[in-house]
Amino acid sequence: MIEIRNLMFQPLAFHLAGEEGGIHLGSRERRTIPEDQLSDEIRVAAARGFVSLSEATESTQTDPRVETTDDEHVAEPAPADSQTGTSQKRRRER
Repeated sequence: MIEIRNLMFQPLAFHLAGEEGGIHLGSRERRTIPEDQLSDEIRVAAARGFVSLSEATESTQTDPRVETTDDEHVAEPAPADSQTGTSQKRRRER
């Protein structure tokens, strides 16, 4: 099994070798595919730095029907500033 990781901050879609169709990777998403489905298109994308390819270990193998994302890049929502809300109200009242 080969793990493909999208290194871009935008979705990417690739054709797979064989009759399986294609694969869609969301921003920074990881997926595993059988090595025999690795297409030349994916190899070229890896050479250009768009995706990374690595040998998948048993712990990183996922069900191909379930999309996974890399949560380390998820930003925490900023806390609401109470002063900002009141200053905007005052501006509207004037």
